[in-house]
Amino acid sequence: MSQNKRLTLRFMLVFMVAYIGYTIPFTQIIPFLTASGYTASERGLILAGMSLVGIFGQFIFGFLCDKYRTVKKFYYGALIALVVFSWATYATTGNLFYYHLITFAFTGGLFQIVVGLLDAWTLESDPYLVLHYGKIRAFGALGWAIGSPMTAMIVNRLGYDKLGLANLIITLVTFAVSWTLKDAVKVTHKSGIHWDDVKLLVRRKEYLVLVAILLMINIVASADMYTVIDKILLLGGTNGDVSLKWSFQAIVELPLFFLGARLLVKFGGKKLLLFATVMYFIRFFGYAWASTPALLIAFSGFQMVTFPLINVSSKVLIAGESPDHLRSTGLLFATSMSFSLASLIAPITFGFLVQTFGTNATLIGIALSTTIPFALGLWYMTMKPLDKTII
Repeated sequence: MSQNKRLTLRFMLVFMVAYIGYTIPFTQIIPFLTASGYTASERGLILAGMSLVGIFGQFIFGFLCDKYRTVKKFYYGALIALVVFSWATYATTGNLFYYHLITFAFTGGLFQIVVGLLDAWTLESDPYLVLHYGKIRAFGALGWAIGSPMTAMIVNRLGYDKLGLANLIITLVTFAVSWTLKDAVKVTHKSGIHWDDVKLLVRRKEYLVLVAILLMINIVASADMYTVIDKILLLGGTNGDVSLKWSFQAIVELPLFFLGARLLVKFGGKKLLLFATVMYFIRFFGYAWASTPALLIAFSGFQMVTFPLINVSSKVLIAGESPDHLRSTGLLFATSMSFSLASLIAPITFGFLVQTFGTNATLIGIALSTTIPFALGLWYMTMKPLDKTII
């Protein structure tokens, strides 16, 4: 077996174990807040706090990774912090708003940070891993499919307060399987990394348009966590239905993650981005039409042709728009401005729209909003990336 294939297999294992751990603090956020008696507006504020930590945290961590030329050490530090805050979060049940506002803010924000750092570590370790990132990320989806029902089982049998211990155990396994992997390969800049370098990155029109497209897509995708789960519960669904939805989505996205390299070479990242946007349009119209938890879970199967295509293509496109000495900054800033900012905007906006117009009308509006990133995507198709080879 070649060295590249061995490296790929090792990162596959790391992703699978790490994502099992990620499900523990993340997938039970809404059920926990609901069970604790928080109102829709209180849940919105707590979720907004998570997004704020994610936005600023990812940008800071990305810059520090480039400045000090290491991703692995910062990933481990953020992972330890995630265990501490998630344990503190779920150890105390009941309506303790200000306590959970702080602990959930850091739990959710650190979740976003460790996901971004693991991506950066992988993509900057070897060019071979960039092309085969989809296969590696597929094992993250597999870990998510394993972890979601496992987390629900822990809650049902042992209670929320045992989630912290479960997360600690999985995190120790993550350390064990990744400890001997080499750190990301960093390009040394002759004058070091300064804030002026970051200004040059964020002033690139091509980079900003790409981030704007990803922001709009992620705002739409965020409704899958908030508005769709609320509709499942509104229609009489249970925590088990929510966990089934997460697991089902994680399983159906596997095929296109494995085919990611082939699709990138054949069609290119920009075309995959446009196709996935159209599929999100269909997906959310389906959510609006669905009248039972089972139908909502069935339409979540469109995850197959949305998330994996966005995930794989965006990583390559962001790398193509970022200078080599700012790879981590470019990736994590784009993630913070798209995923984390979307997570801030979505719960506040969708909560207001649901209360004003109802769930189904909101879902139809979300579907129609995909025309904005689609139009920006057509414009982005005419732009040229930096002159360098990524895959």
